[in-house]
Amino acid sequence: MAITTRGNARALDPGFATAEWGFAICHERWGSGVFADAAPLIVDFAFEILDAHRLEARAATANGRGNGALQKLGALREAVLRKSFLCRGEYLDQALWTIVRDEWRRARTTLIRSRRITH
Repeated sequence: MAITTRGNARALDPGFATAEWGFAICHERWGSGVFADAAPLIVDFAFEILDAHRLEARAATANGRGNGALQKLGALREAVLRKSFLCRGEYLDQALWTIVRDEWRRARTTLIRSRRITH
């Protein structure tokens, strides 16, 4: 998640049919709920404002919290990208997570009902 200037969002194809998002949270805020609060807003923005069809995210496979948060959002793990992320001099595996618009709408309804997110 990031706030950035216009023109810095990354479309994987023209018109944002497929878009990619990422998040980095300083360790002092891990477990604070900031991702859970903000992520649905970012996903809504991607689908409702950018009109994306598919949203992709990556998380290091060793990042249990990050992978769990994406799963709770309704993202599906599609693949493991082997040795695809350089961190502190070591290449790490990443999980590729995706959410598609119609699945997000169903997942969002479930999240609202379970009170994990607000309207």
